Amino acid sequence: MARRFDYGRMQGTATRLLDRFQQGTVLLKRVTLSPGQNEWDPPVETPATYPLKASVRRLHQRYENGVLIVETGDLVTFAVPAVVPELTDTLIIDGVERAITNLTPIPAAGTTVAWKAWCEA
Repeated sequence: MARRFDYGRMQGTATRLLDRFQQGTVLLKRVTLSPGQNEWDPPVETPATYPLKASVRRLHQRYENGVLIVETGDLVTFAVPAVVPELTDTLIIDGVERAITNLTPIPAAGTTVAWKAWCEA
């Protein structure tokens, strides 16, 4: 009987490598909305940041679904953070806030080992 691949162990390996080769300061920023004091008050924004063990790579072109996309942006590969990232979050790379345009777990199913996020330039 073949042994199963241990994705939990691979997640630890990915975290150690991304920590070792980390580039700059990368934070995941999430803004949550809570109701105002009164029902007619606007919602209150509460930002929270989470430090990431990440590497950042500049992209000029890439293939998505067989189509060549030519644009300038960054591909951020990061270890699994304390919260599950969402497209509505932003990344702060060396003090500059960037919108996430695409977000994918690695691998696409099962235990997540790392994340890839594409950011606008």
